[in-house]
Amino acid sequence: MTALRARRRRVNEHAWDLRTGVHLDSSFYDVPSVRAGRCTLGERELSQAGDVTGARLLHLQCHFGLDTISWARRGALATGVDFSRTAVAEARSLAAELSVPAEFHRADVQDLPTGLRGFDLAVASYGVMCWLDDLSAWAASVHGALRPGGRFLLVEFHPVLELALPGSVSGHGSYFGVADPPPAATSGTYTDRDAPIHYQEYRWQHPVGDVVNALVGAGLELTSLGEHPDSPVPLFDRELEGGPFARAPRTYSITARRKP
Repeated sequence: MTALRARRRRVNEHAWDLRTGVHLDSSFYDVPSVRAGRCTLGERELSQAGDVTGARLLHLQCHFGLDTISWARRGALATGVDFSRTAVAEARSLAAELSVPAEFHRADVQDLPTGLRGFDLAVASYGVMCWLDDLSAWAASVHGALRPGGRFLLVEFHPVLELALPGSVSGHGSYFGVADPPPAATSGTYTDRDAPIHYQEYRWQHPVGDVVNALVGAGLELTSLGEHPDSPVPLFDRELEGGPFARAPRTYSITARRKP
C-alpha cells in the first residue's frame, strides 16, 4: 500500500468511526426494529441472491452489521467486513446481543486477508463504491474471496445521480471522476445533517462501465447488469422531480461469478 493510499484510508476510517456513533441511534437505521426482528434487506438483493440457506456469504463494507445480521437470519453463514474499528466492534456486540451467529472482521475490501476465502456469495450494497480508490484491487479481492463458481452481487446507487445532483454520490459533480480527488471537509452525516461531528473524507466517482471492466478484468464472469428507476430509500426523489433527470435510474445491480 502506498503512503498516499494509507493516509486516505486512515482519513476515511476516522470519518466512519465518527459516523457510526450517530448512526446507531438514528431513525434511518432503526436498530430497535432490527432487535425486534426486522430484515434490513431490500427485495432486489433478496431476489437476486436467492436462497442463501447454508451458503457462506461475505458482506463487504458491512458498516455496523445490520444487513449481515439479516443475511444470517435468513440462513446464511454470514461474515461481515468493514475497515472501521468502531463499526466492527458495534457489529460484533449487536450480533452477540441478538444471538445471531455472524462473524465480523476489520479489513480493507481492496486488500482482504487470505483467511477470507472460499465464499459461495459475496455481496456489496448501497453507498459503497464511492469509498474505493482502486477498482482493480477491489475486484481482485472479490475474485479471491469466492470459491470457483461462487457468485458476486452488487446493488448500488447509480453514478448518474452525481451528474444530476452534484455532491450526492461522490462530490465530483460529473459522471466521470478523477483518480486523485482532494479531501472534502464534512459536518454531520446523511442520517443527521446537524450531528456535531466534523471530519475530512475522500470519495471517488466510478461510472458503471469502470465497475464492470474491473470485475471482468479480475477474471469474473458477468451474469447480469440492471439499471433501475427506484431506490430502497427515497433519496433525491424530490430534487429530481420534474427535472431533466426525473426518469434517470436511481440504482443499478451487477451479478457475476468466479469461473469454475
